[in-house]
Amino acid sequence: MTTDITVPPQKDRGIKRREIRKWWLRLTLGLTILGPLIFAVAALGYKLGLMDLGAAFGLNRGLGPKVLMASIPVAAIALMMAILIQPRKGYVVGIIALLVPVLGLGKLGAVKKTADKLPLIHDITTDTQDVPKFTDAILTERAKTDGVNPVVYAGKTDLREKKLVSALQTRAYPEISSLVLSEEPKVVYGKAEAAASSMGWDIVTADAEAGLIEATDTTFWYGFKDDVVIRIRPSEGGGTVVDMRSISRVGQSDLGKNADRIRSFMAKLKEG
Repeated sequence: MTTDITVPPQKDRGIKRREIRKWWLRLTLGLTILGPLIFAVAALGYKLGLMDLGAAFGLNRGLGPKVLMASIPVAAIALMMAILIQPRKGYVVGIIALLVPVLGLGKLGAVKKTADKLPLIHDITTDTQDVPKFTDAILTERAKTDGVNPVVYAGKTDLREKKLVSALQTRAYPEISSLVLSEEPKVVYGKAEAAASSMGWDIVTADAEAGLIEATDTTFWYGFKDDVVIRIRPSEGGGTVVDMRSISRVGQSDLGKNADRIRSFMAKLKEG
């Protein structure tokens, strides 16, 4: 004796819908992971020397944003499936998968807005007339970097506006200027060396007699290296005048990073 077990059409459709939802959630989760992973691969790939800067930026500006944009409708569908198909399941994944690309694209938009607003420069100094100069200790290291930015300041122009970097800096960062302190140079030098060390920089030159400190700051993700020179001299009116220069080794725009570094150092020096 045989017994036929017939699955009601409605129940059969429910099983199929849940199966489709399961696979769609997997696709959604994969895209959610893939988007940020592309940016991480670009950053670490360049830092470890596995790809050049052009390839890394290509991922950041091409494939990465495309995957993030593709993730949004996929995540939205996953969220609707999680809510509409009984029993409700996977809506947390859908929400997270929707938030990740939206926040990621928002961050990229903010970076682009900053890049459009700021001048296309990467060399900032507190003294544009008598620029602090790097010694061979830094220049030798810079020479090892492919496509390194030149340190010659006089006559340097940007690639977008073809204007003098000094004029563009003054317009964008009018607050970046020499710092005058009342203490004598030896005292200020000690504070400056301590402040530079506390910034996490790699100190290359520390010459108290010359009033000179050179250092390199390396970013975490990409491993970009920016070089710093700090000059400490007696002020004509008494006390000490401190000047600083911060320049990126590669890249056209620093997105304000070098100006931020100078501001942070000067604030720390004044506090000390």
